Formats: sequence, C-alpha cells, structure tokens
Amino acid sequence: MKVSVFLFIVLLSFPLQAKEVFTKETIAEYMTKENPYLFTAIGQEFIYREKERYALGSFDTKLSAKYDKKEYPVSTGEYLGVSVDKPIENGMEFSLGYRKAQGTQEYNNIKTSNQGEMKVGVKIPVFSVVHDMSKRKLDLYNASLQTSKYKFKSKDNLRLLYFKITSMYNKLLYSKSVVDLEQSLEQRAKTRKKIIEKKVLVGEVAKVAMLEASQQLINRHQRVVSALNIYENNLENFVKYLNISKSDFLKKYDLQVLSEMKHAVLVYAMQEAIENRADLKMYDYEVKQIDLKDKQTSLLQYPKFNVSLYGVHDFKYENGFKVALDMDFPFERRKYEAASAENKIAIKNLQKTKEKKILDIRANLTTIHNSLRKTAKNIDLSEQEVALVKELETVEHKKYKLGISNLFMLNQREIYTLTIKKKLLKYQLDYLLLEQELQKERGDYGEIFLNL
Repeated sequence: MKVSVFLFIVLLSFPLQAKEVFTKETIAEYMTKENPYLFTAIGQEFIYREKERYALGSFDTKLSAKYDKKEYPVSTGEYLGVSVDKPIENGMEFSLGYRKAQGTQEYNNIKTSNQGEMKVGVKIPVFSVVHDMSKRKLDLYNASLQTSKYKFKSKDNLRLLYFKITSMYNKLLYSKSVVDLEQSLEQRAKTRKKIIEKKVLVGEVAKVAMLEASQQLINRHQRVVSALNIYENNLENFVKYLNISKSDFLKKYDLQVLSEMKHAVLVYAMQEAIENRADLKMYDYEVKQIDLKDKQTSLLQYPKFNVSLYGVHDFKYENGFKVALDMDFPFERRKYEAASAENKIAIKNLQKTKEKKILDIRANLTTIHNSLRKTAKNIDLSEQEVALVKELETVEHKKYKLGISNLFMLNQREIYTLTIKKKLLKYQLDYLLLEQELQKERGDYGEIFLNL
C-alpha cells in the first residue's frame, strides 16, 4: 500500500517538474511587440504611419478668428473677422467668413456697415491646378511612400533579426553538445580514477598510475570548464533576444540535440530572392519618391501665378468683389535645371545600386549552395570517421584491460575520439548556419513573425 501511494505521488509530481524542449518554433512565443529587439526592428514603420496622418492634416478645415481694436490720437478702429478655410489637393483654397470693420483700417483698407458682411473666396495657384499638383499633395504622397517604404524596411529588419536569433540558437545547441561530450569524457576519468584507487590500495598497480589518472581528470575538468564558459556565454546572448533571464529559461526548457535538428528543403531560387527581398523593394519606393519630387521640380519651370477671387455681401451695402493676381518668374531657371538634373542622376544611382545588390545576392547564393554541398560531404565523411575512431577506442580499452596498453595511450585515444566527434558537430553547425545564410539571402524570415 505504501509503495502504491509513493508511486502515485511521483507520477503526480512528474508533469510539474518536466521541462519543455525548446525548439526553433518556440522562439515565436517571445516575438511580441513588447520585445525590445522586435519593436526596434519595426518601430520606424509606426512613426511614419503617424507622419502620413500628420501630412493629411494639411487638408483639415480650419476655423480662424481675429479681433483688433485701436484708439490712436488721430484715428480709431475696430475689426472682427471669423472664417472657415478649406484647402484641397490641387492647391486651391476656399474660404467662407464674416467680418465687421469700423473706423480707420490701416493695412487692408476694409470698412463695412454696422451689420458687417459675409465673405466667400477662392485662391487658385494656376499652374498647380493645371498640373493637379500642390505642395500639400506632394507632402501627403511623399509621406505615404515613406510609410510604404518603411513597411518593407521593417520586413528587412525582421529578416536580419531572424538570422541573428536562429544563428545564435544553433551556436547555443552546438556549445551545449560540446559540453555534453566533455562531461562524458570527464565522467570516464572519474570512474577510472576510482578503479585505479582500489587497485593501488591492494597493490595491483603502482602509485604512479594514480598520479597519471589524477592529472588526466584535472585536464578533463579544465576542458569542461572551458566548454561551459562558451555555452553559458552563448546562452546569455541567446536569451536576450527572448527578453527573459537565463535562470527562467533553464527552469522552463531543455535544449534539443544539435544532430537532431531538421534540415530545411532549400533551393537556389534566385528569382524568389528578387521577389522576396524587402530591401530590393525599398529601392522602387525611393525611385517613386524622386519621381514625385520631380513633379514638384517641374513646377519651377513655370511662373508662380496665383489668382484670388473674393465676393462679399454687406448686410447694408449689398454685394462686392475683389480680384487679385500675383506672379513672379526667374528668367535663368537655374533652380529648375539643377533640381531636374539632380533627380535624374539620383534615379540612375538607385537603379545601379539595386543592380549591384542583385549581383551580390546571386554571388552569395551560389557560394552558399557550393558550401552546403561541400559541408554535407564532410558530414558524411566525419560520420564514417567517428565510427572508425570509436572502434579503435574500443580496441584500446580491451588492450588496456589485458595489460598491453597504458593509461597514456588510452587517454590519447579517447581525446582523439572526442576531437573527431566535435569536428562532426562543427560541420553540423556549419551546415545549419549556411541554411540560415541561404534563408537570409532569399529574403525568408521563417514563421516566427507571422503573428505580428
């Protein structure tokens, strides 16, 4: 009965103590907007969304009010004005208002009856209207293009962030596997030392064997300490991307084995890279921005020509109107010629920069594919080599037990086996890092950011 109760308690507590295996897919759980690495990668996009909304505010309807009252030694006057103004995209501005002016008005020569007058007006920048282009409209379109550009900038930042996180994760798995190998070797030395201690006590072997076993154990412990240092540093560098502490990570998760990592099915896909790479799309939006700027530049070849028309209805003196013309035109037009030439050069520079980046991507993809093939071949050869050195190590153990080998030779054989196993791990790590490089060049950032 007591045994049954004990087993029940053990089974009940086991799920509470079990750790979850941390996989690459688990990273997605920590990629929220509260994560500083993630937010700083996409934060500019939100800033430019608000800049676009700010530019849209240039078309807001405005209510204006003005009141002046003066009593000078030789003149008096009072002015009250209220108006509603509405600009539209092509540059025209409409206004509707009421004003009342009594006495001497010094600046605008306005005088109304005691009842005041209603005023309706329109300001027409002629060439802006003809070309359907105004500074407000240009600012809005430019802000919209900036927002679109930074959407792709965010995607490109996520691509680079994904590469950093997954590469660091693979390095962490590698360093943990090295620790496991070194600790396994250290444990062998501990076990062997205990056996030798017993044999020394009964006089089966000389005391010098104990010295040699102790030296080997110290050496192997040093190797474990060095491996642990690298592993803990890699763990610290990895968990920072998850925005959690190392202790919290270790309480909740176990790491998977590097050699059990699944390999992605990756192809060359140059065309896919060109279509996916957000940084390439950004060049297109920069060209659109310069095209937009060039439309504004084109207005410099025309005179600045504004026509204003105002109609008034005085509640006592009936109707009236005012027409105003305003024009200026530089004869040399050097601003227009220089700005136009600058825009053309800037577009060509962007096009050539994009072409250069595509050439770099093509070269990088080819290099990575070549390296993947060579690394896969080295993994196959290393697996064969590991099988051979393990067999040789087994033979050395048998020779040691039979007394035809010594502790020094056995130690050398075990260290060499460890070296070959670590070499295989390094090739496996290199292959995983090359896979991440290939995904990065193709513009792929996996599925860890799909919930954003």
